Amino acid sequence: MRKTTLLLFLVIFAAAFSRFYQIDTNPKAMYGDGLTLVYDAYSILKTGHDQKGNFLPLVFSLGGGRPGGYIYATIPFVALFGPTILAERMVSVLSGIAIVILLYLLGKRFFSESTGLIIAAVAALNPWELSLSRGPFESHFALFLTLLGFYFFLQGFKNKFYFLFFGLSFALASQTYSTYRLIIPLFTMLLLIIYLPTFHVGIRFLKRPLLLFSLIIIAASSILSVYLTISRGKEDRFDIINIFKDPVIRSAVSQKIKTERALDNLSPAISHTLHTPHIELAGILAENYFSNFFPGFLFIHGDGQVRHNPAEMGGLYWIDAFLLVIGLIYLYRFDKRLLGLLIGWILIAPIPTSLVGSSHALRSSFLLPPLLILTGLGLWRILSIRTKPFRKSKPIIITFLTILFLMQFIYFIDRFYFVAPQKNARFWSYPAKEAFTFASKNQQKFDFVILSNDIDNMEFAYPVYAKLDPSLVIAQNKNPALIGEFKFFKYENVYIGSLPNTRVMQFVKELPGSVLYIGAGKEEPFLENYRIIRGFDTLPDLVITAKAGTPDLDI
Repeated sequence: MRKTTLLLFLVIFAAAFSRFYQIDTNPKAMYGDGLTLVYDAYSILKTGHDQKGNFLPLVFSLGGGRPGGYIYATIPFVALFGPTILAERMVSVLSGIAIVILLYLLGKRFFSESTGLIIAAVAALNPWELSLSRGPFESHFALFLTLLGFYFFLQGFKNKFYFLFFGLSFALASQTYSTYRLIIPLFTMLLLIIYLPTFHVGIRFLKRPLLLFSLIIIAASSILSVYLTISRGKEDRFDIINIFKDPVIRSAVSQKIKTERALDNLSPAISHTLHTPHIELAGILAENYFSNFFPGFLFIHGDGQVRHNPAEMGGLYWIDAFLLVIGLIYLYRFDKRLLGLLIGWILIAPIPTSLVGSSHALRSSFLLPPLLILTGLGLWRILSIRTKPFRKSKPIIITFLTILFLMQFIYFIDRFYFVAPQKNARFWSYPAKEAFTFASKNQQKFDFVILSNDIDNMEFAYPVYAKLDPSLVIAQNKNPALIGEFKFFKYENVYIGSLPNTRVMQFVKELPGSVLYIGAGKEEPFLENYRIIRGFDTLPDLVITAKAGTPDLDI
């Protein structure tokens, strides 16, 4: 018992250390979604309204109809730390540690304590899970809530009161990330099919009224999600990016159909039947769906999105492919019901993702737990087998797998902790953080400090890093300041807004008094007497010019 407790402590420590290490500096800054998310939490804490002035909304307009689960969960951390990087990421970091613990509990329940430990260890050091833990990713919190609900569902067969927590967890998950609006109903149906056979279902429900009540809660939450999506119409991000509404996809499909109909030698009736938008969209849907199972996504380069794949490698290690097969074979021989659950889980996971695009580490995150369970099970099987034919070759196989793992793990650690923070700083809107720092150091030396909105996410970054009173931000969002014909967000003598590139120098010269202008690197050709602040990649992050004022700029 003591040995098991010690090993579990070491696994949890590894999970916590790898997720908290450098958490305030890696990634280097907060990008758009994180900035709006943490400031909405701060605004609600201080005023009860989001930064657009909406009272306790269920969805947030600055997130394109973002469900509010992560934001409301962030409020306690904002109360502790303010609108900071630590507060922004804390929910996701803790979700990652909790997911490791939940996978241990699930492995222990399904197999044994030793198997649970191995599955947890696999999850603690998994590149995909670790990457999701390091950013303010709502899908990661939704994944934790879903795993928690699944564990409560299983516990409900021992103690019926757990069914209530199952329903609440699933309902909250559907209000946390958009793809879980569809995942939760589908996964709930899968659980009922696996664990409540159709024969005598009515009797089973009568014996478990809390389960029935929980299903009503889940259904109500799903209906609410659908209503909120439909009611927002074109203001909802899903309405914009899904493959049936995306204007780029619709245009490409339309052009392809016109071309193929014109080239088809069959009669127009047959041609128009074979070449239709429905067939083309079905093909796109299928391609998006199956891309989640391609080796490129799972084992080689991932989804190419450096915010949630900073090491730019697959979500699983190479040896995991071998371990997955071993895990599948083991379940096929010894536990077909659990195999059916995990296969169903894997097949459900890409469905919502395929509606809006191809494989994606955030939208496809529900795919991760069954893969980790199978991988951990495969590793346990190799370590535990003691048959005579395998006894001599076992050390060789384990040594080979260990060397292969360490080679890739060391490569991952280097890229994840020591290369990615600098390489990907620009993708985390680090120039906006630099601009704020520079503006705050020199604010008192000028009558006007102009921050260009060409700096990525500048209008969201300044209120966060300056920890501005949310009432000021709400007022500016409703009624921005005007200088001539141009609108700006005004905070004391700091103005944030956009100017036509060719008008910048004229605008600066015409302002009465001293002016500090901080622009994006791409504005360099349009400025005079400027200074450049370069990023980690040596490319221009900011260009700065000034009129009058104190010449000793503090950089």
